[in-house]
Amino acid sequence: MTRSVFLFDVDNTLLDNDRIIVDLRRYLDRKVGAGPAQQYFEFFEELRRELGYADYLGKLCVGSESAVG
Repeated sequence: MTRSVFLFDVDNTLLDNDRIIVDLRRYLDRKVGAGPAQQYFEFFEELRRELGYADYLGKLCVGSESAVG
């Protein structure tokens, strides 16, 4: 059996992280409201400072401890 490994380069060379944040903020504002969206981004920025990179889903997992939305 042959196994495949896929590596993704997401350090702002293939993906525009700033644009993703703008799009994600608009989406969350519509879907969950401004308050919960702001709470998500506070969690997100805290984790970004800790890790040194943008982890969009990581804060969803950690943030789920206190319901967002």
